[in-house]
Amino acid sequence: MARNKTFNIDDAIEKAMRVFREKGYEGASMQDLVDATGLSRSSIYETFGSKKDLYLVALDRYGDQAQDLTGILYGKGTAKELLLAFFDRLIAHNMPQSCLMVSASLEMCGHPEVKSRVQAEAAGSERAFYQLLARAASNGELKGSPDLRALAQFLVNARHGITVSAVTSDRQALDNIVAVTLHFLR
Repeated sequence: MARNKTFNIDDAIEKAMRVFREKGYEGASMQDLVDATGLSRSSIYETFGSKKDLYLVALDRYGDQAQDLTGILYGKGTAKELLLAFFDRLIAHNMPQSCLMVSASLEMCGHPEVKSRVQAEAAGSERAFYQLLARAASNGELKGSPDLRALAQFLVNARHGITVSAVTSDRQALDNIVAVTLHFLR
């Protein structure tokens, strides 16, 4: 007879995600995951399959949270207001840790299942930035006539750079980076 799970799977995923953000995939041991989640090794294996499977679930959860963040870009307001709100929340979410997707892209992109998740998250961000920029262009909020696709890609890159910088930079430095990043706005 199978035993019922007596733990909160969502809570375990969140805790595992924090371990992977802090230590990376290779740096996170099974014991780290056991300690963080409070689950036994057998519960982790029975529930998720393997450390890599748990990592993929954690990446999916992180990707869902990233979608929540990019939802800001679809809100009401000027492009400047929405981008400032987006980057403010991004910084608050990442200080003093790096983005799990950025870390995954550096450490694990040789694995197709990881690479596809990283690419999907970046593509979602690029779409959100592009749609905001298209709206901003039609409202006269942009300087000149920039290539909106290239500018959206630039903002994805800025997003990733800011999350890396959040590990070692103070808030003022990150706010300065955002101000320079948004210089293309009127």
